[in-house]
Amino acid sequence: MSEILKIVAVTGPTATGKTALAVALARRFGGEIVSVDSRQVYRRMDIGTGKDLEEYGNVRYHLIDVADPATEVYDLARFCRDASRAVTDIARRGKTIILCGGTALYLAALLNRYELPGGKLTPREPGKPRERQNPDGEASFRFPFEAEYLILGVLYPRATVRERIAARLDARLAAGMIDEVRDLTEKYGVPPEKLEYFGLEYREVGRYLKGECTRDEMRDTLLDRIRQFAKRQDIFFRKLEREGNPIYWLPEGNFTEAEKLVTKFLAGAPLPPIVYRLADHPNQCSSRRNKQ
Repeated sequence: MSEILKIVAVTGPTATGKTALAVALARRFGGEIVSVDSRQVYRRMDIGTGKDLEEYGNVRYHLIDVADPATEVYDLARFCRDASRAVTDIARRGKTIILCGGTALYLAALLNRYELPGGKLTPREPGKPRERQNPDGEASFRFPFEAEYLILGVLYPRATVRERIAARLDARLAAGMIDEVRDLTEKYGVPPEKLEYFGLEYREVGRYLKGECTRDEMRDTLLDRIRQFAKRQDIFFRKLEREGNPIYWLPEGNFTEAEKLVTKFLAGAPLPPIVYRLADHPNQCSSRRNKQ
């Protein structure tokens, strides 16, 4: 595609309500959502990955439930190809493209237009950057479009994020997350060792199902691991900012502020300056606002 696409990206730490904001924007601007989540691609992994499909209603989404967890490994190369097809399809139909998710590598691949050379990985030479590589036999890949991005971040104070993570974890356990993990292995043929690969909820619940810990121990360990994951996401967002990717942080995912920004962005109007950056606050999350 020769035109430069305009793409809205909704991101932020886990448990901050990214999906709700992305869906609201999709309804307002006639958009479709491309998931940027490395685990929501797998079928039957619903509660543990927080798909929240009921939130979408009639909003069309892409890259959710596209892989079998028992037989497939969904990697960066496949994401780049699938996301490329989804984005170009949405653009051809004149819809607004909205990315939603917090998988750092996948989001970086889109923002930085990763190129994936095919064939075997050549030895890394000292002083040279590492090449991003496809599995053997796949053709080289580069994104067939150029894009301008408006990155919206959902922001809560760190203490609030910790509380939201705990509340969400307990809600997922109450909703049957343990049964979901059990069914993956007993009904759908997912090898128990593959639960390690899926990480977080699936790894820790898998340990519980194998009798390696009590339910309370599983819950407490999992809570700690998810909170650590949220901190790593913060590190990634700071890195994005330092690399020149402006992020408009919206307190509690404020829809009114998001709507104003998206309206200006899609119309090609100047955007307001960034007044708050996570990169300037390395030891904390702040709820300070970007004034529109």
